[in-house]
Amino acid sequence: MPKKKGNPNPIPPSSRGIPAAESLWMPRHYGKEIKEKGGLEEGIIWDIEDIVDFVFPKRYQPTYFKVASDFLHLLLKNEKVTKGEISKFLSENRYSRSTLENKIIPKLVRFGLIKREREIEGRLRKGRSLILSDSLTFTNYLKKIGNAWESQVMTARHKRGKGEG
Repeated sequence: MPKKKGNPNPIPPSSRGIPAAESLWMPRHYGKEIKEKGGLEEGIIWDIEDIVDFVFPKRYQPTYFKVASDFLHLLLKNEKVTKGEISKFLSENRYSRSTLENKIIPKLVRFGLIKREREIEGRLRKGRSLILSDSLTFTNYLKKIGNAWESQVMTARHKRGKGEG
């Protein structure tokens, strides 16, 4: 009988989990973190810091949390933020350009909290300037997830009430 080649029961490589750049921190909805923000009541308005805490959890990423919170305050005060305002922001707050440009901005863009564009003028020359503005994609994304789940639950409840499920 010929000998079988390969491992019949391969062990998959260990997972390092979800990449931090793509993760949203979701603490227990009944836990201390949510209670400190005022709970889930619709009448309670969460501050920028309360929102940023889900993207850059203060407990785990305090520096990113602080830089992102301060940057979003700047962004929401202005219609747009350009390279000049970013440089001023970094020097006034003594923040690292690398941290903002390599960690904070990419994740805020990826999650849809901000929109990144390049200036239209100067199309013929190299290095069109960066323009950042606020975005509601984050809101639309989470609403879609929430609405989809609500529809599933309501449909299941309706079917159970009719004896179909």
